[in-house]
Amino acid sequence: MNPVVTISGGGIIGNYISSRLNNNNIETLVIEKSSADLSDKENIRTLTLNSYSKELLDDLGINIDYAEIKKINVFDGEGTGKIDFSSDEINSENLSYVVYFNDLQKALKIREQERTLFEEEIKKFKEDGVNKSCEILLSKDKQITSQFIAGCDGRNSNIAKLASLKPISSYYNQTAITFTAKSSLKDLTIAHQIFSERGIFAIMPLPLNTDESTHTIVWSVDNKRLRDHEIKEYVQKNISYFERKLKTEIIPNSNIVSFNLSNHYFEEYISGSLVLIGDAAHSIHPLAGQGINLGFADADAFCEEIINAYESKINLDKKLVLKKYEIRRKSMNLLMLKSMNFFVDLFKSDNLYIRLLRNIGLSGVNKTKFLKRFFVNHASGRNKI
Repeated sequence: MNPVVTISGGGIIGNYISSRLNNNNIETLVIEKSSADLSDKENIRTLTLNSYSKELLDDLGINIDYAEIKKINVFDGEGTGKIDFSSDEINSENLSYVVYFNDLQKALKIREQERTLFEEEIKKFKEDGVNKSCEILLSKDKQITSQFIAGCDGRNSNIAKLASLKPISSYYNQTAITFTAKSSLKDLTIAHQIFSERGIFAIMPLPLNTDESTHTIVWSVDNKRLRDHEIKEYVQKNISYFERKLKTEIIPNSNIVSFNLSNHYFEEYISGSLVLIGDAAHSIHPLAGQGINLGFADADAFCEEIINAYESKINLDKKLVLKKYEIRRKSMNLLMLKSMNFFVDLFKSDNLYIRLLRNIGLSGVNKTKFLKRFFVNHASGRNKI
């Protein structure tokens, strides 16, 4: 096998890259350690796609159910500060789209299953300087020769470890809790986010909401508040606070999924023929829902550089191709990570003066059309992230 690009990781970003490149006659092979199982799983986890990410999927013909978000209300649950974002402010149909993680994963996996080696993992690789390629050995001793290795294998990337790339990591000391719920909120095009001592709480409409399930909850809670409570118990005891704030009933009706929150990034995205993309290269706090969109922005930039290089019909300079991708994405991803860290620190502070400043700040931005338009364009993907 001699694919142009070997992709480590058959998740959403890896399969997107494979599909996009093959549509442009650039051969790929996906290496995925899990099985080829396509059986339906319980839909709990959701993703929030900005308009640009959705356009990338539309261009591939990915057709799944999604919920449209036309307005986002953000407010400080401990004060009076608030800000709202509307698609009308940027003359756009929607701000973002909520999809089920499983639905998107499955749709992309089906497209690329014939180009995927399942239950395999890259065991080692080495550069072939003579042929300007990379020799790859898989876990079942199959050998591949490839021009590029795209690391799309998520946090704790195996391929990054094989390349001896060291991440810079830190922990938020928070736990993310997510579940679906039935709510009496009437307008199913509005998302709400509340910052409070009980955590950062977001409630968004679900794709194909039904009488049983209308919304998805993403709730980040400081670990110190969970010391004396099981997560399910914490949800039961504190959900009423947000019901009062939103003037609605919220009835959880799925299993509760939780995971510890951390971030990481690499100072270098490339090593020889290897390049890190998406969660393999960086991860951020989920408060703005931008992790998946950063991944799609990475994938888009990588595909553009590969396609442009092969369409130019000149001697391929692999180092230049990968360096262009790294330059385009590394600074922007790090800026987003630092920005999310700033907001997390700002809204978890108990300092009275900081609370006052953030309330003034939120309300001030809400009254300033230029600033609001900037934030809305950025969050919706109209300014590429």
